[in-house]
Amino acid sequence: MSYRVGYKMQALRTFIEQCVGKQIAQKLDAEMGNIELILSPRNMGRGMDIAYQRYTAEFLIDRLPFKKYDPAVLFANVAAWLMDNDQDREEQLGELKDPEVEVVVEDEQNAEVLIQIVFEEPIKVVEDESGNIYWRGKQWKIEEYEIWVAENLRDVVIKNAED
Repeated sequence: MSYRVGYKMQALRTFIEQCVGKQIAQKLDAEMGNIELILSPRNMGRGMDIAYQRYTAEFLIDRLPFKKYDPAVLFANVAAWLMDNDQDREEQLGELKDPEVEVVVEDEQNAEVLIQIVFEEPIKVVEDESGNIYWRGKQWKIEEYEIWVAENLRDVVIKNAED
């Protein structure tokens, strides 16, 4: 399983392309900007979140034929995707603001649509002797790691402070 930085932006881009169809998707451009690193490492058991990357994803559709494809449908689909796939937006470090939208009518048929969304993603690393990240006296590599989730309360080990 591989891990890629910017995976939320890529997943939303793929979703938007499916929603608008092949012809409009050819006019879609997505870029990552305003990248900020939040140094807040967390041990996740089978790997570490070394830092969090917060960035603004900009989705630009040039010449959206707004009479054929209602921009409200696009906005509703983006909102739905965020609610279904990025549910922890409100709980993330410093709570992420809602998407910003700008529409500029170019002519009677077309508009330029810009959607800006701030995403936050962990940068995930696992220990690896040949890794190219040097941290805490060890070598690490960027990689997705397995997360174990307790399915029953009895699966959770509680260590008593008196032990």
